[in-house]
Amino acid sequence: MTKVLRALIFLITFFVLLFSFTQRSYAADFQTAYQVDYHLSQQADSLNSKVDFSIAITNLRSDVYVNKFSISFPKAFAISDLTSYDDNGPVAPIVSQEGDKSTVTLIFNDPKVGKGSVNNFYLTFDQSNLFKINGNTWEVILPVIENKDNSTYKVNVYLPEGTTKKISIAKPKPDLIEGNKIVWNNPTTRTIYAVFGNSQLYDVNLTYHLKNPSLAPSMMEVAFPPDTLYQKIYVNSLSQPPTRVYLDDDGNYMGVYYLNPLETKVIKSDFTIQVFPQPRQEVVSWSNHLFEKDKSYLLRQQPYWTITSLNKIANLNTVSDIYSYEVANLSYDYARLNSDNTRLGAELVLEKPNLAVCTEFTDLFVAASREKGIYAREIEGYGYSSDQSLRPISLSSDILHAWPEYYDTGEKIWKPVDPTWQNTSGIDYFSSFDLNHITFVIHGEKSNYPLPAGMYKTGNTKDVQVTAESQLPAEKDNLKIDGLDIVKNIDDVTEYHGNLTIENQGNVYLWNTTLTFAGNNIKLNPPASTILTLPPGGKKVVNFTYRAAHENSRETATLVIALNGQKYGDYQLSIFPHLFSWIIKAVSALLIAVLVVLISTKVRKKFL
Repeated sequence: MTKVLRALIFLITFFVLLFSFTQRSYAADFQTAYQVDYHLSQQADSLNSKVDFSIAITNLRSDVYVNKFSISFPKAFAISDLTSYDDNGPVAPIVSQEGDKSTVTLIFNDPKVGKGSVNNFYLTFDQSNLFKINGNTWEVILPVIENKDNSTYKVNVYLPEGTTKKISIAKPKPDLIEGNKIVWNNPTTRTIYAVFGNSQLYDVNLTYHLKNPSLAPSMMEVAFPPDTLYQKIYVNSLSQPPTRVYLDDDGNYMGVYYLNPLETKVIKSDFTIQVFPQPRQEVVSWSNHLFEKDKSYLLRQQPYWTITSLNKIANLNTVSDIYSYEVANLSYDYARLNSDNTRLGAELVLEKPNLAVCTEFTDLFVAASREKGIYAREIEGYGYSSDQSLRPISLSSDILHAWPEYYDTGEKIWKPVDPTWQNTSGIDYFSSFDLNHITFVIHGEKSNYPLPAGMYKTGNTKDVQVTAESQLPAEKDNLKIDGLDIVKNIDDVTEYHGNLTIENQGNVYLWNTTLTFAGNNIKLNPPASTILTLPPGGKKVVNFTYRAAHENSRETATLVIALNGQKYGDYQLSIFPHLFSWIIKAVSALLIAVLVVLISTKVRKKFL
């Protein structure tokens, strides 16, 4: 009996439903090998990629073969110069439109039949919006075919010849990096995410609207973007400098403004913010110093961070458990993007998991972590997103974003994660992060204070503007000593207390500033003092003690102050023997007593 050959249609849906691929065929009938090559070229401020898509289909049975192949793209995919062919020559594509999707169907010229036979199909096109230039980085999200049994999948990315760009973030990690070629073999994630460049720069313009409704003067605080383990700020301008600045217990960069009764102020600010993929080593000691001080409250319940239905998280014992639970069980409610959101908090989102936005993902993560003895906190800021269906941002009319951090007690470092964006994009935001998260405020002690930029409003205004930047501003290191307070005439045995004020008049945070005290004929304690950090506009009072190096001496001493090894100034002191000093003090005291008596006598005569 003659075997009946069954012709099958092979369908791939490309970039549909969060970049997932689906395949309709019988896995047992074929062995399929996919290879996609992306050849990048840079033209001015854009990246173009020539895509070579090849598929080798091996028949595992003698009575079936493939005679059609279909691939679908969203209309926004922006492909051009599409050509296709099989082993026997060119294949004319049949292009159809349906909704927001374009489908390309190809019919094989003369498919091979028989067990073990191989049919190859090739598709080539140009694609202009897959790789994106953001400031001084390149970013890409590549689709991954959902691997079936009996299939292999390989992705090759070829960077432009001569480029200095290096891959800094890759999810998953490549199997090979060789020159300008990057290879992923059989990735199991829904997408491949990669960033090229060591840091990202953003120009951030923020407006703060302050109003004192009281009939009494008032002091109001605003939170500027802070330096953190993963970002560095440059203060380009402030329309009105604050009365003072300070760092709170969470490390927030706070500015204090004085407002008269019923006064309003509009503070306009311009920052450049540099975001890094790895922790900044100069910040680690300060970060751990704060953690040790903050441990007492980093496990506490707070409004929005309280769970009473503990049975719902009974099986969640690790950070990974909590994160995976959220990614799998919460659903992002895109309808809330265009409405006035009411923050639900951890307990309520457990009851209504389909109503989550970024705040709910974050609140539940922080609350559940603290319940399990894991130090956690919330970050509110800005998520730089080119596709809000994949990476939505939603905190206010200025579309801010929120994500959690947990403290890794083994590595002694804060680690950011983003269960929201993994839920919506399929990109891994647990094992590594990205360069698209800008911190405005840190919430560890309180779940709702300080307010992030964009929340200081007196009307319906757009107060947050963020654009990718490629030019790093000049770093102005301007540290001043203000108000040295010392006694310059000292005796030879008394210990004196002195202090001075260090002020950062530059545009960047100063880290690990060393202040040293030395001199001739003088003993100083401590001989050195380290200021872990000082933000722009910040002041720090440093206390020290000093005394003459020798007793029974009458000589001159010199106090020398240096900042980070550079001499700042020297000061002359006069030393007198203790007896002589005692006589001077006694005479001074006697003169003061006589003066008091004379004044008292005059006052009595006046009233007699």
